[in-house]
Amino acid sequence: MAFHVLTRLIAGAAVVATTAAATRIIAAELKGDYKVEFVVNEASYTGTAKTTPAGKGAFTAKFDFTSPSPVTADATGKTVGDSVTFDAKYQDSGRNCTGTVVGKGTAEKDGSKAAGTLTIQDSCDGEASGTFRFYR
Repeated sequence: MAFHVLTRLIAGAAVVATTAAATRIIAAELKGDYKVEFVVNEASYTGTAKTTPAGKGAFTAKFDFTSPSPVTADATGKTVGDSVTFDAKYQDSGRNCTGTVVGKGTAEKDGSKAAGTLTIQDSCDGEASGTFRFYR
């Protein structure tokens, strides 16, 4: 009888542990249209982003900034839990510059917004850092 009770306790603990582990690895999904703001060297770049899920937490994004300079960028990224990372290549038509951006931050579980830090390599100004936010 004791063995039967012990077996049930172990099985119950395994179900609880499996459920808890599954809950922790659910990734926030960034999909759809967002307003976006990058703040770099005290300048606020605003525009829109269109994100598309690519499976297993991955996504692609197209950024279209309209102020203070027209900038377009293509990005790939990933969410793991509430963490979000992305890499983008951009073309700043207003300054005739190109560059890359690496973003790292957190996303809401429902995917409604995300925010974090940026590291930028710009062909005109060199290295810079800043912040980003996606919101609806």
